[in-house]
Amino acid sequence: MNDDFEQLDDYAILGVRPGASPAEIKQAYLKQISLYHPDRFAGAPRADQEYAARRARRINQAYQNLRRRRSIATPATPVQRDYQAELYAQAQAHLAAGRRLQALATLRELQRINPWYRDCQTLIAELEAEYQPPPTGGMVMSRRALLATAVGGAALALLGWYGWRQLQGAAPTPATAATPGISSGSVPVPSPPVAASPTIAASPTVAGSPTIAASPTIAASPTVAASPTVAASPTVATSPTVAAIDGPIVYQASFGPDSDWPAASGVGWSVGARDNRYLIQANAGLGDIWAFRTSPIGADMIIEVEVSVSGDWAGLILRFNGPQRYLSFLVHQARGQFRCDERDGDRRALLAEGAVALSDRNLLGARLEGQTIELRVNQQTVSIITSATPPPDPRYGLVARAEQNATTATFSNLRIRALA
Repeated sequence: MNDDFEQLDDYAILGVRPGASPAEIKQAYLKQISLYHPDRFAGAPRADQEYAARRARRINQAYQNLRRRRSIATPATPVQRDYQAELYAQAQAHLAAGRRLQALATLRELQRINPWYRDCQTLIAELEAEYQPPPTGGMVMSRRALLATAVGGAALALLGWYGWRQLQGAAPTPATAATPGISSGSVPVPSPPVAASPTIAASPTVAGSPTIAASPTIAASPTVAASPTVAASPTVATSPTVAAIDGPIVYQASFGPDSDWPAASGVGWSVGARDNRYLIQANAGLGDIWAFRTSPIGADMIIEVEVSVSGDWAGLILRFNGPQRYLSFLVHQARGQFRCDERDGDRRALLAEGAVALSDRNLLGARLEGQTIELRVNQQTVSIITSATPPPDPRYGLVARAEQNATTATFSNLRIRALA
């Protein structure tokens, strides 16, 4: 594989002129390594992560070569923000205030960065134990057992029918008159149940990309934000209008067996592709569970997805600036409502909301052009927002928000269009 930086010499890879002073070389190195450090690409597609790792190794090699060449003394460790300590302090503050779910979400984020930080693992285990649901009393049958039972039942039914026909002395009936409920050559298998509390995995997997780290996307660990506060500035359309004609499709997601969207799970939540659809499940109180990836055409685009949700809210993530800063465009199917809010740390600012006609499956769309965001439900424009925060970003995603109820969201037909 040939990378675009392979032909660059040590000075060029750091972006300095030959003969630069030790201080200039050090400053250039810190700038370049901060741009391509693997932690910065934890939520990026796998190809971007691998590219960043190769370039970071080349940057380190160039810096070491120039140090030896110019006999530069080993630089002191730069004073910089201790993000791990800040996360740990936030978790402790949540625990002290009794916000145990928020503490659990913060500790999980810290665990992805450094699994061995202080007593992070112990605290997570204690908090997860508090929210571990009691085991169900019913017998759980495997798919193989269900299949064997169904086949046995079908065979017994056929034998009984054949014996009854013998007793009646009637001729065998044609194949088209077979007993209803028995299919030709297959046995129906019940689809996975959507329970109020999804199956809980043992412990969240610790990986550089969980989020929930996946190839070109990362699904996040559960995050719980404070109660939303209402912002005064968004511009909202007064009445629904028919959406404008869109441009050509440039990307269409595959949620089949080879889907590049992430599959991951933790205590009380899971994300993954199944039967050409993408499912996000979350227990009550877990907040936002999401997966995201990067648009192939930049921040100006049109996103469309069909969504069906049971429980609370589900929809699109827009302008994903990071795990603590993004926009959510959601619908509540049971209430017939939509909302758009901005998350900034533990604060949520409401940008738009209202009643909307919803069915069992609804088409959500968002037209992003600069600071203008047009929100659509079932081909109708329900709101137009002009906002500079968070700034436009090519990353987008799918999200389910479990507030008071266990929530299951099913997504399909995800498309990205160019602006017309």
